[in-house]
Amino acid sequence: MDQLKILFDALIVPPNERFGLVWEESAHPETVVEMAEQMFPALKPVPSLDITGKEESPPHYIIEGDNYHALSALTITHAQRVDVIYIDPPYNTGNPHITYHDNRKGKSAANRHSKWLNFMYHRLRLAQELLTEDGVLFISIDDREMAHLKLLCDGLFGSDNFIGNFVWVNRTTPNDAANKFAADHEYILVYARNRQHFQLKGVPKGFSKYINRDNDPNGPWMPDNPSAASGTEKDRFPIKNPHTGEVYYPPDGRYWAFAKRRVKEWTKSGKLVFPQEEGKRFVLKKYLSELKSDYKPASSIINSVLTSHGTKELKQLFSGGSPIKYPKPTALLKYLLGLIEKKDGVFLDFFAGSGTTGQAILELNQEDGGTRQCVLCNNNENDLCREVLHPRLQKISEGYTVDAPRKEVLYERKFTVNTLKKAGTYLREISALSEQYQDDYDELKQSLKDNTLRLEGIRKRPVTVAGSNTSFRYFQTQFIPPQDTRIRQACAHLLCLREQTFDPVHVTLHWQVYRSANQTMAICFESPNSWKALADALPPDLPLILYVFQEKDHQEASAQFDKADIQYAPAKIKRLFTS
Repeated sequence: MDQLKILFDALIVPPNERFGLVWEESAHPETVVEMAEQMFPALKPVPSLDITGKEESPPHYIIEGDNYHALSALTITHAQRVDVIYIDPPYNTGNPHITYHDNRKGKSAANRHSKWLNFMYHRLRLAQELLTEDGVLFISIDDREMAHLKLLCDGLFGSDNFIGNFVWVNRTTPNDAANKFAADHEYILVYARNRQHFQLKGVPKGFSKYINRDNDPNGPWMPDNPSAASGTEKDRFPIKNPHTGEVYYPPDGRYWAFAKRRVKEWTKSGKLVFPQEEGKRFVLKKYLSELKSDYKPASSIINSVLTSHGTKELKQLFSGGSPIKYPKPTALLKYLLGLIEKKDGVFLDFFAGSGTTGQAILELNQEDGGTRQCVLCNNNENDLCREVLHPRLQKISEGYTVDAPRKEVLYERKFTVNTLKKAGTYLREISALSEQYQDDYDELKQSLKDNTLRLEGIRKRPVTVAGSNTSFRYFQTQFIPPQDTRIRQACAHLLCLREQTFDPVHVTLHWQVYRSANQTMAICFESPNSWKALADALPPDLPLILYVFQEKDHQEASAQFDKADIQYAPAKIKRLFTS
């Protein structure tokens, strides 16, 4: 259908009005894409690699295998159920030794990008099927493919659903580029499934400047500029200082930020604060209680976290050094995911790498009491999934010990020309903190660098980090021919994943029953000889969801189980048993 649409558009749109991204898709077929069209994309549980945590929390999922295969399976279990997707795909750097073969270049200039675009197109097309109506996609990328990726996503998601492009300043030291150009940033593209249903939460506003200096009954306030950059000539009226008689006008090119009728009222209430002496401007009180939101728009520039922070994190988790180069730092993912209003829902990363997204979600849940659920997909090239991602998340869940020295910033002050006169106060504050923390750290270190006075506490002894006590279920991708005898159990595994109901109660050739703490799920592949046998196998006092494949079975089951949720199996499974 995609090819037909492209052909149709090419025929009806005049040549001088055509615009878009074109590449040679058919010249770069992927084996996994072709296999997914011929066989059933199953997910096989690997119980030996499950991570066991508290039962009341929703389990998270690790899927080992090619992510196109994993996404194909997730379209059965999670279609329109994923709230947030973050991915850090290969950047097409020419490096053949990292996950998903970061070497998608061809011999020609066109081929250089076509392979990579084809690779990304197939995966993003499936990812789009997974997003909820108010879902959002974040994609990290650098200069090599950013322009092409933007056009590709415009075509898939629609340019109207483009939210923005973060510029992440990820390093502070220049690299040794031959052309003397230091690339100190990457990008993070943001697309909504449907912009009309999506909005970023933003970042928390700072309230430290709101102080009730004069016991104002309206509460804390901060001085604000009474003039505005926009207005009309009627907003340039005179205002008289009741104490000195001085008359004020807005500065040239500016206008009062309020109507003339407000002056008398706000002078009486004290919202307009006039000086007692001439030559000084009056200020407008901005009350904390007047804020319409506790959040402000997120800046398109992210410069508070560096790639080196991610490397330090893995060095702490894996003694002897980071097992991979340039891992994304957890703080970056926590910042991005923290911009989303939801504290629950499904968060997917199908280029999961070392597991940074998983760690970020576990830490966010601990910090704000959320119940976000993550699905992490990664192939096991270079043992990355089993030797890095899985052990990392197991440590985060169960707890771990850090042997390397750890630094914590206890005090930080930026010096300016105006604050130099307070240097003595700052030094006294550092002295007091040093005395307070001297028994808590092995070493306290004072420093003055880049006009910043800092006190750091250093712990040299091993530190135990408590775990989040979170559960993960581990799956492995496998293709199964439709006529294979394993097909029924493969479908059952996917339906268990779809309903998060994994504990087997009764398994037969024709029907199966599974349960969780909250519900029972039954699967009726074929009409049972007796619905009573299935009914007798159901655990009491739990809601029932029953999957059927035939219209006759739907009618009979609805009559037999009047309080149950009777559903047809997802189309990709249903076709296997009704064709």
